[in-house]
Amino acid sequence: MLDQVKHQQHAYEEIYAPEQIAEFGFHITTDLLTRYLRDRRLLKSLKVLQNQCPEMREWSVLITCGGVGGEGLFFKKQGFNSVTVSDISENSLKICNQFDPEIKTIMLNGESLDLPDNSYDLVVVQDGLHHLPRPVSGFTEMLRVAKKAIVVIEPYDSLIGNLMGTEWEVQGDAVNYVYRWDKNSITQAVKSFLLKDYKLIKVLRFWDHGLMVSRITGKLPKSVQPIAAKVFYGLFWPFDAIGNMMVAVILK
Repeated sequence: MLDQVKHQQHAYEEIYAPEQIAEFGFHITTDLLTRYLRDRRLLKSLKVLQNQCPEMREWSVLITCGGVGGEGLFFKKQGFNSVTVSDISENSLKICNQFDPEIKTIMLNGESLDLPDNSYDLVVVQDGLHHLPRPVSGFTEMLRVAKKAIVVIEPYDSLIGNLMGTEWEVQGDAVNYVYRWDKNSITQAVKSFLLKDYKLIKVLRFWDHGLMVSRITGKLPKSVQPIAAKVFYGLFWPFDAIGNMMVAVILK
């Protein structure tokens, strides 16, 4: 294991210490505004998958770089019966098990998934690849392990995103460069790894500023907060083509 990965593992074990569980309560909250902001990007991916594969809820799902299981909880709530959350941190998976003991967990290095080819129907990552020292390796590992599809939700390589976003993340001894993808890099990575063995490469680009939207709309009465958040993002819709975030869906 690379020294960078070891440093990250140590840092995440501290971040996900069991006594810190309250900090991750937003993953299981019933607050409507938080749920909308938390699930918005994942719902975009499901819409694409549903249009292509109506039977998708029968699929087995692996979440890679899954942290405390927020994405796993989402997919289970959406009706997927076989959901597994993986992460390099043992503590994060323990918190996931506390949130929902029925979700399966497995310790895996996102850069090198210790699994056979085509192990899961769907492999998903959200804001995880850019934490890896070798994000492209993590991406191609998802393609290898997935039998039917992968979903990648990551920052988009945009001018505004690079100006306003973080370039380096530092957590104790762990330092990583924030890798940003674009449609071209996704397409080339898929074609170089799968060659012609793919059915769809769909990259949706859009604006996503959950913290800012939460601060603005959170001042309103609870009953109108989710509606206000949707209106806020609706105002940005004409400019999604220059947005800071992407959802990529690849069907094999």
